[in-house]
Amino acid sequence: MSIAFRADLKPFLAEFIEHHRGLRIGRMFGLPAGYAGRKLFVCLMEDGLIVKLPEHVARDEVRTGNAARDSGFGIRDSNPESPIPSPGRAGRASGVWVKYKPRTAREASRLAPILEVAARHVVQTA
Repeated sequence: MSIAFRADLKPFLAEFIEHHRGLRIGRMFGLPAGYAGRKLFVCLMEDGLIVKLPEHVARDEVRTGNAARDSGFGIRDSNPESPIPSPGRAGRASGVWVKYKPRTAREASRLAPILEVAARHVVQTA
């Protein structure tokens, strides 16, 4: 069984990663994903991209309607206004998964600044 993802977003992800030093394309559960070092920061899933952001950025993105709260693997929090950080080392927050559903691949290109924040964040929390 394979998990579905939007193939039209794959070239955007590959191009983004190609143009940013220290990032690599990989897979998570068979889905195209982006890594900063060994840390996952973005994955194509179902109808969009899930992205790991600092808690304050995730909260703003959800509050403004740009993104929806997501655990990273399809389990949504019942209160999208208050994302819960995933536990990091020694109980410190390591980020919040949110989901973006761009209508087109062209619209996805507007997410480049968010992906840059996500990549920097996972490196800093490593």
